[in-house]
Amino acid sequence: RFGHLLSLSALLLIMAIVLGIIVFVASKGLSTFSRDNVSVKEFFTGTIWNPGTKTPSGQQAVGALPMIVGSFLVTLLAAALATPFAVGTAVYMTEISPKRGAKILQPVTELLVGIPSVVYGFIGLSVVVPFVRSTFGGSGFGILSGTFVLFVMILPTIVSMTVDSLKGVPKYYR
Repeated sequence: RFGHLLSLSALLLIMAIVLGIIVFVASKGLSTFSRDNVSVKEFFTGTIWNPGTKTPSGQQAVGALPMIVGSFLVTLLAAALATPFAVGTAVYMTEISPKRGAKILQPVTELLVGIPSVVYGFIGLSVVVPFVRSTFGGSGFGILSGTFVLFVMILPTIVSMTVDSLKGVPKYYR
């Protein structure tokens, strides 16, 4: 009885905290639209992000379209590039060389899966962005750098998931 009451109390506390976070974030985020008279359409379709300035219509310049499109492009490109590499690596690890895959590649893959995304981001900022800047010019910040960092970040996860999936397939179906 005490355990059920304790579990219910913990559940209610967690739900209250999550609800509080959602209300806080929503109230701060929605205040841009109500207090500053920014239209939702302009936010999603505008191409200029400079909250301190005004657009010709008198609203703050908070167009998020380039950031939204950039996020989708980086995600799609990284997934499209990582998937063939990951599936090929997983097939090699499970079918072509299962002993080497189990002894060498599996621990390395699991180690790479455990690296926090902040570390990948730091390496991207300190290595990838300067490389892209010196090779192609510009600031180095962009879709190419983001795609490469996200590619390296998701590759071990996709490899690990594909290896687990392939190991679950019965031998007579392979």
